[in-house]
Amino acid sequence: MVGISVIGLDSYKQGKGNMLIKLGGLFTVADASGPEMDIGEAVTLLNDMCLMAPATLIDQRIQWESIDSLTAKATFNDNGCIVSATLYFNTLGELTNFITDDRYMTLGNTYQRAQWSTPVGDYKDFNGFKLPTYGEGIWHLPEGDYCYAKFNIKEVVYNSKSLYTGF
Repeated sequence: MVGISVIGLDSYKQGKGNMLIKLGGLFTVADASGPEMDIGEAVTLLNDMCLMAPATLIDQRIQWESIDSLTAKATFNDNGCIVSATLYFNTLGELTNFITDDRYMTLGNTYQRAQWSTPVGDYKDFNGFKLPTYGEGIWHLPEGDYCYAKFNIKEVVYNSKSLYTGF
């Protein structure tokens, strides 16, 4: 954001979601919570599980439905907080897109439910784990698609406590 870093932390713990955004890691820009964030962060967790930790997808809270040979629906039920997404795969079995209607955009002090997708690709090996290195975050709005994020992953570090010292 105009040369100043913006740090965002999505969290979901025990059925409660929160999105904390800080300018320069110091000044809180947004600190959102409530029922809409509980749902939105549950689907963000499901998305993260699909993209970065697929071994977690055997979780008993996730129910799977086959749509066709390259498409499946995942429904995550965490103590009544229920979200779902349609997952698209290529012929190599790599996830290529995650689409859900269970996410909310924040517009000031209000929330707008909107379709959200995270297309990914360019898979590479990271310490024995095959993960996508390119991804996007896209809101699908009535006025048109809004791609708010593009990612090029160069390194993956698991379980590092030092990454969130600014929060």
